[in-house]
Amino acid sequence: MNMYVKDCPKLAEKILFMKKIPSDKLLIPKISKDFLDMLHSNGIEQCDALQVAFEEALTNAILHGNKNNHNKNIYLSINIDNEKIEIIIEDEGEGFDYFTAMINLTESQENIYKDSGRGIFLISLYTDDFYFEDNGRKIVMIKYRN
Repeated sequence: MNMYVKDCPKLAEKILFMKKIPSDKLLIPKISKDFLDMLHSNGIEQCDALQVAFEEALTNAILHGNKNNHNKNIYLSINIDNEKIEIIIEDEGEGFDYFTAMINLTESQENIYKDSGRGIFLISLYTDDFYFEDNGRKIVMIKYRN
């Protein structure tokens, strides 16, 4: 299903946004802007940190998950209700050992200052909860609205 921000239906106080996008890092600014616009149009103003987490997860899916293969897609789903914002990003890659990646990140503070490899750290910093599914091919990020 391919929906755009302007087409998002309101169902029982829940906003649904679903989109299939090609793995193209050049699309990240446009997709991020659409994400930010959708948040603003739903009364969510303080969302710079969440936008960083969103961009990091999207970048990881494109570059690391799908290895920038333009023949593969990213599946994006955003659910907003009165309590929380839930963002789901799924790639068509092979997955990864996210458990080891989390351990390595928390055990070595110097990894935080590298130019790459900080995505999971930033996601953990700017969301209230997140977890991986499908062998690391899918990330679910949650930010509570209160």
